Amino acid sequence: MKKSTILFAVLGTCSVLPVFGQNWHPGDTLNTVKTDSIRISDFRDNIIDYTGQDLVDATFPNSWPLFGAKARMAIGGYIKLDYIQDFDGGYNRFQYEIQNVPVDGDGRPAQSGYMNLHARESRINFDIRSINEVGRPFQIFIELDFYNLDRGPFNQTPRLRHAYGVMGRLLIGRTWGTQSDLFAVPSTIDFAAGDALTGTRRAQVRWEDKLGSRFMYALALEMLEFPGIDGRDTVGQASQQLPLLTGRITKKTASGGRLFLGASVFQLRWDGLGIMPNATAMGWGFSFSGREYFGSKKHYFRWMASYGQGWGSQIVATLGTESSAIVTPEGNLEQMPALNIGGGFGLRISNTLIANLNSNFYSIDPSEYKEGYDMKAGVSGHANLIWSPIKSLNTGIEYMLAQRTNVNNSKGKGRRALLMIKYLF
Repeated sequence: MKKSTILFAVLGTCSVLPVFGQNWHPGDTLNTVKTDSIRISDFRDNIIDYTGQDLVDATFPNSWPLFGAKARMAIGGYIKLDYIQDFDGGYNRFQYEIQNVPVDGDGRPAQSGYMNLHARESRINFDIRSINEVGRPFQIFIELDFYNLDRGPFNQTPRLRHAYGVMGRLLIGRTWGTQSDLFAVPSTIDFAAGDALTGTRRAQVRWEDKLGSRFMYALALEMLEFPGIDGRDTVGQASQQLPLLTGRITKKTASGGRLFLGASVFQLRWDGLGIMPNATAMGWGFSFSGREYFGSKKHYFRWMASYGQGWGSQIVATLGTESSAIVTPEGNLEQMPALNIGGGFGLRISNTLIANLNSNFYSIDPSEYKEGYDMKAGVSGHANLIWSPIKSLNTGIEYMLAQRTNVNNSKGKGRRALLMIKYLF
């Protein structure tokens, strides 16, 4: 028996959850017709997680039937080559996160500008979809890229981006967090996208369903992979005992855009490893973001904003900087408030040329115990032109600025120019 047959037989046997608001029939088929003729991709190539009837209605072009199973499969992705010209010696040679902006005197070794040429953002995905005998949709999605930055230039091993399954309205696996609004992510050539996103890709269990014709809601339990606790050289480690609880409500707008409102509550915990007492605190946060089209739906404006306690664990700009909470001298956990805000425009000059302008800002209210050269705020700006000279080929040029501000108010600036060629398949 083929593996695909076994896979869908297991899923069909295990799925006993009810599915609401549907009018499916055993004869329903997946939509294999591509309705979008735009030659330039949304550039971040953001994956939208479909569930229920949306999964059936979503276009599934270039797919083929898997013989021996009532399923179709498509292979997608892109090859992307990036040329980077760094002018100020940023500490990450592949993407420009704000935390990697150099600041004089902060103890990191100074370096001069450089160039880099790489293809690590290239990715491939495998998308398998099916409808069972009672009309319930299934999907298995796996995507890999090569952004393992802990590997050397000659050891670019694959990295798992997404691995999830959809059963009716239930999603299980690893993908973008429920509070991550991919519609509001800026279109940049730089992979870090201005550290703009709220939330990360996470292991999760999510339920999503419709509320009328324009609204949808989602509730999920997720793994908080980057708690961001500063241990201040004390004995112990970050270690959760509870998953993150999150939810969102989205609304389709008349322009074809979307409004997004999300909230999360989560545990921050420091395990003293039996040597010092354990400490726990609660983190929480809200986000509001979206995208609206204008000019006969040719152009769009995007925005995002979020705020919360211990929220440094949720803002991509602060991941790895231990900015959500700190262990005090008394052994308690002190949460630090954080916010981010961003906006930008996508201006479609023609069917083959788009200009993107974006800026993003974040800030934390640091504890009195944070070190002077720890990061507390940052801002980035991107301007690019993306051109499609032939079908399935995108090229572009970008200029970006970034500024990092530390707790002691010392600042540093970074500048980069980027070129890219991207072939979509």
